[in-house]
Amino acid sequence: MKITFFIGSLYGGGAERVTCNLASYFVQQGNEAQILTMSETEEAYELDPRVSVRHLLTRSERGNKLMNSVLRLRRLRKYLKTEKRDVYIVMLPKTTILFLLLRKLTKAKVICAERVDPASYSKTIGGLLKRYAYRADGFVFQTEDARAWYGESVRNVKSVVIPNAVNPQFIRERYTGEKEKSIAAVGRLKTQKNFPLLIQAFASVVQEYPEYRLVIYGEGEQRSEIEKLAESLGIASHVSLPGNVQDIADKLEKCTMFVLSSDFEGMPNALIEAMALGLPCISTDCPCGGPKYLIEDGRNGILVPVGDVDALSRAIRSLLSDPQKREQIGENASTVCERLAPEKIYGRWEEFTEEILHD
Repeated sequence: MKITFFIGSLYGGGAERVTCNLASYFVQQGNEAQILTMSETEEAYELDPRVSVRHLLTRSERGNKLMNSVLRLRRLRKYLKTEKRDVYIVMLPKTTILFLLLRKLTKAKVICAERVDPASYSKTIGGLLKRYAYRADGFVFQTEDARAWYGESVRNVKSVVIPNAVNPQFIRERYTGEKEKSIAAVGRLKTQKNFPLLIQAFASVVQEYPEYRLVIYGEGEQRSEIEKLAESLGIASHVSLPGNVQDIADKLEKCTMFVLSSDFEGMPNALIEAMALGLPCISTDCPCGGPKYLIEDGRNGILVPVGDVDALSRAIRSLLSDPQKREQIGENASTVCERLAPEKIYGRWEEFTEEILHD
């Protein structure tokens, strides 16, 4: 198969990592894979050297927004008309809408991949996705809830639910050494992740467990707000924001537990990775259903309602007060490595792509 993955860029994010991992997997299976991006950026994830990368707009060409858009559109139209590809796999909403609008320019099959909670889109973006979804040959969703959101718009489109695979860097022997007295969180410092909720819950917990600290790995526009909140609650000395780090798995595995406080997610990689390391995990039961797919409440993790400070605080306390419970939940969580093994998940992508190609 000759496959092109189409995405905005290759800098950061779960969709970008899945794109790189999938492209690498497909070439390792004897296919030809290329990644086409809207803009040239730094590449955040490793790629098999046999995967070629092309950009509709290079860094040196960037000008005003209008000219950037004109160049991208012109080059995408040319690419679709001239490149002989078998399948396109399109990631993320804006690129999906653009591609489906130009769908008639290629005879290749088109698979669109929904990577987040579609209910979080603006009315315009959501409306356009539903309006043009029928033009795809296939759709890949991360959860049943995401597929349900599209409803009748994909009634005549073949679709499948495929969760994310575990990042191989997090598949290792479970750490059994002495744990640090720290509660970890990972994610971009932005509104969706709702780290203020976690800060508020931790402010209550630390009164009873002053030896513990909260470590939030990631960077983003909410850093200042989070720091000010911790200071106003009198817990600044107990909260650390080290930013983005390279050896995140090594740091996480030594933490006491992991918490995901998001208002919404697709299939949260950070949660998958923490579970793979065998950490006891607490997560909001957020749309579009990724956490509840991963966690059986009370067995391999704990689910709490979205935005509920008291419930989150109680859940953290329940684990801190019961080492045996922490150990059992963490051990159960680590079985996600088998459930979401890369060869299984990417194999399902390959099977679905072959099915669409020969439909």
